[in-house]
Amino acid sequence: MSEPIDDIVHTYFAAWNDLDRDHRNATIEAIFTENATVIDPDWTAEGRNNIAAAIGDAREEKLGNLVLAATKVISTHHDLALFSWHLIQPDASATPLATGYGVVRMEEGRINRAYNFFG
Repeated sequence: MSEPIDDIVHTYFAAWNDLDRDHRNATIEAIFTENATVIDPDWTAEGRNNIAAAIGDAREEKLGNLVLAATKVISTHHDLALFSWHLIQPDASATPLATGYGVVRMEEGRINRAYNFFG
């Protein structure tokens, strides 16, 4: 995978918002290294299968139909990207319900580590 980091960040959020488990898992398979880790304030998942399960659980148990969106890729350098995100209603008409930041570290064109922060 040789997509620019910005595109991979947006694909990461597309996976979070994908309600189709098989499609979401295929996206996770494509953008994460086999030994990737996602570290969230509420959980840590190691390996693509566990990442897929954790994102699926978060979607089903907490997020429902809310939209988690990257608001801006703030900066990239070397193999890192810093971005901001927000959680909004599907119609995007209301004030964000939550906001935060994240960092992804890339390895060979895929996400090897993702760190999520509420803010």
